[in-house]
Amino acid sequence: MRRSILAVIASVGAATVAFSACSLGLDESKLDLADGGANDGVAPDAPAKSDGAVNPTQCNQDQDCKPANACLVGKCNVALHQCSYDICPAPKACQASVCDTNSKTCSVPTQYGFHAGSFHLTTGTIGCGGGAQGAHRCFAASYPFVFIGTTNGVVARSVVDPTDSSPDVIPIGGVPFVPAFVVASGSRIYFVGFVGGSGPDYKVPIAWLDAPTDPTVKSMTATSVFDSVQVSQIDGVWPDTKGGVYLARGDGAKSYPVARITAPLKDLEAVQFFPLAGIPQNHGPIAASGTRVVTATAFGQYQTAFSLETGAGTGSAQNAGAQETTATFGAVAGNFFFAQGPDGSLVASGTAVSLPDGGQPTSSGVRVAWLVADEKATTFDATAHVDIEPYTNAGCCGGDFAGPVAWIDSKRALVLSAPASNLAQTAVQIVTREGAPSVVANRKFVLPFHPSELGAAASSSYGYVMTPDQVSGLNVHVFAAGCDN
Repeated sequence: MRRSILAVIASVGAATVAFSACSLGLDESKLDLADGGANDGVAPDAPAKSDGAVNPTQCNQDQDCKPANACLVGKCNVALHQCSYDICPAPKACQASVCDTNSKTCSVPTQYGFHAGSFHLTTGTIGCGGGAQGAHRCFAASYPFVFIGTTNGVVARSVVDPTDSSPDVIPIGGVPFVPAFVVASGSRIYFVGFVGGSGPDYKVPIAWLDAPTDPTVKSMTATSVFDSVQVSQIDGVWPDTKGGVYLARGDGAKSYPVARITAPLKDLEAVQFFPLAGIPQNHGPIAASGTRVVTATAFGQYQTAFSLETGAGTGSAQNAGAQETTATFGAVAGNFFFAQGPDGSLVASGTAVSLPDGGQPTSSGVRVAWLVADEKATTFDATAHVDIEPYTNAGCCGGDFAGPVAWIDSKRALVLSAPASNLAQTAVQIVTREGAPSVVANRKFVLPFHPSELGAAASSSYGYVMTPDQVSGLNVHVFAAGCDN
């Protein structure tokens, strides 16, 4: 019998918990709570300094959004009456055009492929505790901005041109602490610090900002509070679908207390945590779906089960009961990673296990499944799944094969897995459930790191993968989900 998730999660500490980005690892020796999610859908209103875009407070049509130079093209969000701007949008997909800062005009477009580019960050190494857990927890995106937590604080990069090897650095003020999590909920970015002090009223710093609609901003300023909590650490942060986040404590003895917060927050207030009432035996929380927290367990012969906790983060929380998913998900093991969509959908990645009659189980590949259809769905169904990177000599069972997964849209996901050709590396690919679930051809790029070492995020059909640097700092790779190699 495999170790239960309940037994494992209770022993996980803040210094050893590992993103998502959507992204959480479950295995026989640990359960990692981490952030995840998609990155579109919340109206931005962050204080920011721009470079000449005219951003009226009210607009009724695109023509009302009049930019200050020819590089910018304005669009009106009619529902919000708010302008946003693109810099040098190319006439065709998979093309990039650059703005000349002197003439304020756009260059002739150039073509790019699936791996559009990469850039290096020298202002610190991976933050949020460092290593694999930091890569999972310290990385978020809201196009065109990528937000990174480092050992020297947080910074944003404006990746307007996906081929740019040195995109503009956007300093972020108002975050006077080193975060434990950097999480996107829609276009709102949360920075959650480490819990400190002594109980019963512990203290935690939290900051947030709304990603600007103007891509030319030169700085951003977050708002921060210093609030009290009744938990000694926060082990997971997941987005909801309303611009808020769930905070989770991996304490099985107290039924995994969860709080739900939405900016703006008030300084010096108490953030209330509530237990996950009726959580099934041996389950632990692993993600969110709208107003529900998702719990999971692994048991028996590589079997899985999930449940939905409605009203999570309130005193009215109720569990809808465990649903075994082995019939549709199949036998799976090792690290599991999850990515949430802004519609409450949930994508999962794990290692598929072959169970031959009378033979030894073996790891047969990495399986990606669409588990939850949206925030209104009440069942878990992994029928829509695809196996990638089939293995023939990977042994048993569920090593460092599956990696983070990032939600691209309702049909596609960016997935990371160890390639069959070299299990010490990571292949970045796109999977789709359009028609029969499959791996999209001609969209594959290999990175020289194990899957668990990397972080992934996505926004506006671009995927971003954060890797350690083999010398210093860290690197971010940009992938265009709609472009071939």
